[in-house]
Amino acid sequence: MKIFTKRRVLISALIIAVGLSLTFALSHSTYYKYNDWWVKGKSLAEIENRYGGFDIRFGSTAGYYIYTDNGWIMPDHLPHYYYMEYDENGIVRRVYDGCHPGG
Repeated sequence: MKIFTKRRVLISALIIAVGLSLTFALSHSTYYKYNDWWVKGKSLAEIENRYGGFDIRFGSTAGYYIYTDNGWIMPDHLPHYYYMEYDENGIVRRVYDGCHPGG
């Protein structure tokens, strides 16, 4: 009977770990540092309070620098940003990874 209980605990722990990993991957799909689910629908002030000042702003878009692509396979050698497009009220409606404007 003890083996059966140990298996149940192990399987339950594995299911929980997989579930948590999947939830994290889906909520941070654009970049691991920023929670897309949390960011969408928030004001720019709330986002700055949580993640700090923006690295780039233009038009109705704000962004944080995330990396420069210098990888081995087809690098573009451009800085990439976590962009947030917001409406006239400063509420974020869309997030995406993109290169520096004009780049």
